[in-house]
Amino acid sequence: MLRQETQNEENNCLGLPFLGQQGLKIIGMSNYKYFIQEGNRFHLKISRPIAIVRAIACLAIGIAVYFIVPPEKKIGLWGALIFVFFALVNLLKTTKRLVIDTTARTITHKNNLLNAEAVYRYDDFEQFYVLTGKYLFLTMDSTAFFIFNQEGREKRVPIVVGLFSTRPVQDAINETSSIMGFDAR
Repeated sequence: MLRQETQNEENNCLGLPFLGQQGLKIIGMSNYKYFIQEGNRFHLKISRPIAIVRAIACLAIGIAVYFIVPPEKKIGLWGALIFVFFALVNLLKTTKRLVIDTTARTITHKNNLLNAEAVYRYDDFEQFYVLTGKYLFLTMDSTAFFIFNQEGREKRVPIVVGLFSTRPVQDAINETSSIMGFDAR
């Protein structure tokens, strides 16, 4: 993207290099916290290392529960299986894909490896939605969603999940809105 700047040498009070009377300055790609930009496509960043560490921790807890609880008690086996399930869910979440294409005005979403890919158009977009889970006045988690109206049916597409605060989720919605060009309206 190019932005044309005009400035006089006298007005260059910031010590920046003077670009001349009709200088052109190249503006780099914006840095986004939740998305990676590739041309006109924005890919949601996935924290794979954190999910892998969580999966390994769940497997370690499952193994510990299995070996600590005596074999006569079946609860050890069930507890271990539950933590193995949590590990698999963490690994599945690393396969999430969300792409915002500003040229085609579409959002491509694939929740995990087992789900099919779905494409939504900007024209079907209705609003953003934040779902917050609280326990005893403490925010436990919050999830940001796109709300689409496709053929009269409401579709909720998750964007990000935040723990113990709604601030990261709101920041993700603000960034998504900016990418989609809704903040200028």
